[in-house]
Amino acid sequence: MTGEQPRLVFVPGLVSDETVWRPAADLLAPYPVAFADVTQPQSITEMAEHLLAAYAGRLIIAGHSMGGRVALEAARLAPERVAGLALFDTGFHPKKDGEDVKRRHFIDLANSGGMDALLAEWLPPMVHAPRRADKALMSALEAMVRRMTPAIHERQLRALLGRPDAWPGLADIGCPVLVAVGRQDGWSPLAQHEQMAAALPDAKLVVIEDAGHFAPIEQPDATAAALRQWITRISESAMSQSVPPIPTTPLLDRRHALSGYNINKMAMALMDPANRDAFRADEGAYLDRFSLTPAEKSAVLGRDWQEMVRLGGNLFFILKISAIDPTPITQIGADQAGMEHTAFLTQRLGKKING
Repeated sequence: MTGEQPRLVFVPGLVSDETVWRPAADLLAPYPVAFADVTQPQSITEMAEHLLAAYAGRLIIAGHSMGGRVALEAARLAPERVAGLALFDTGFHPKKDGEDVKRRHFIDLANSGGMDALLAEWLPPMVHAPRRADKALMSALEAMVRRMTPAIHERQLRALLGRPDAWPGLADIGCPVLVAVGRQDGWSPLAQHEQMAAALPDAKLVVIEDAGHFAPIEQPDATAAALRQWITRISESAMSQSVPPIPTTPLLDRRHALSGYNINKMAMALMDPANRDAFRADEGAYLDRFSLTPAEKSAVLGRDWQEMVRLGGNLFFILKISAIDPTPITQIGADQAGMEHTAFLTQRLGKKING
């Protein structure tokens, strides 16, 4: 599996699906992602086994709530296949005293009143209070819960009641782990994540501000930013171990493609005729749509190709700019190599320069 680009698999939590992860996942494009289905297995271990069977090769597993427990179990079952973990708003402890009673209440509520009755009582406390006024957010979460069934809900709750104790195995997890939690998560509090991060050999703790238990969808931008930095770290480590450096070709380094996400996204958007017109009309205003840093914006406006590449611009993407504002491909090649244009023509291409 040397040299493979690990797939990022998102694992949802209780009565959840890709809805929780989709806004953040979209911000990570073009990184390859998938969304696990945890609605049918009977236990946390079976969920992890199902995930590992569904997706071949090396994986980066991001789990939310119950999905975090599934991610930990997958790392225990197949450590050689897990390149990294991201654990959001989750836990590691076994069943607590009195937990059966609380879980049984929700099982009875859903079985007797349906998913509408469940979401009315269970969902609001899971979301940071000010975010509950966001109709789009709450509608998406409510629709997600309604897509589930009382049978799925009961199956997942029973899996949680029978969950393995992950605490003894935390010290054995050898891959990098991102531990993230919403600042206002009352179900899986910050202190719990601090304890988990401290027990892991290679962990980074990130607190998502102004978010409750559903932090990934409550704050997708912050979630995507944390994931992007974490994936870059994993990719850098994998590249340094498996791929020898290629002189003057940073575009082949996955780290650059990820760090230059906004430049590359902006450039690829120029495939749309309307965006090309907007770029021609006001370059600065067009660039502002993509949250470029001042350095990135300056490099694009100045057509500083070498700087764009240094900041993570991949030539496959940023060549879209040269199609609008024609620049000789040899000039871009010279900038890529860090050479003067004339020297590039003569030394690299064997051109003869008259005069």
